[in-house]
Amino acid sequence: MRRILGRKAVAFAAGLFLLCQGAFPAFAQETGPGAGLQEASGMTINHGGTGAASGGGSGKETAPAGMTAVELPVTIAEITGNTGVWLSAAPGSGENYGYAYPKTVYRVIEDAGNGWIKIAYDGHDAYLDGNSGEITQQNVWMVPEGDQEFADLLRTAIGALGSHYQPGGTDPAVGVDCSGFVQYVMKNGAGIDMPRTSAEQAAMGTDRAPEDMRVGDLVAYGSSLGSVGHVGIYIGNGRIIHGDGTGRGVTICVWNDRTDIPRIANVLGS
Repeated sequence: MRRILGRKAVAFAAGLFLLCQGAFPAFAQETGPGAGLQEASGMTINHGGTGAASGGGSGKETAPAGMTAVELPVTIAEITGNTGVWLSAAPGSGENYGYAYPKTVYRVIEDAGNGWIKIAYDGHDAYLDGNSGEITQQNVWMVPEGDQEFADLLRTAIGALGSHYQPGGTDPAVGVDCSGFVQYVMKNGAGIDMPRTSAEQAAMGTDRAPEDMRVGDLVAYGSSLGSVGHVGIYIGNGRIIHGDGTGRGVTICVWNDRTDIPRIANVLGS
């Protein structure tokens, strides 16, 4: 595991964290997206090289009790702790996209030097400033031992991390929307054909209680089941991966920062 420690504190005003068509609570250092979730610790990752876009590591790791490591086709960078990290158009650039919030995860392209990490962000390059917060890079994702059967789905989903958001899109190589992303992952990662819209997808399968969520469950967002306007895939560790239409593209974030969740759907039959 490669951890970059911030060399200066980050202070910023609380703002609205938006996900597709819904608003999230205001963010602050100790509260907001990701607050209270377990940090990525207690594991040792032996990378094959942090500069490789493919991730490529050896896959050696020490998993916490009851967890297992799924080796990924890419290297990922997770914002750890409770402090956001600057997200910029170029290293040292005054053109900032804003903050990468705690517990969000990004696809690493390469180490850009001087604490900066080049990432894929909505189909283009962006840079995380490791000098302004704490980032952990790794090429595995920890899941409960019983969920390792969904490793192919997990690899397919995270392999598309950073892809462009495109309304009506169904191919991460070109662009996807939220339901197009779900349709792609379920077909290519689990062999399941899904309907096209988020509302249709949210109506599939059986109900799942939040405390029983498993990798591959769908999380639907909307004022009611009849008004679902967004959907994401649960990947464990309190996170979803989804096609985010607010300029972030395919990204990983905390699953329940939105409170308008009419249904969690078990579509894999697990």
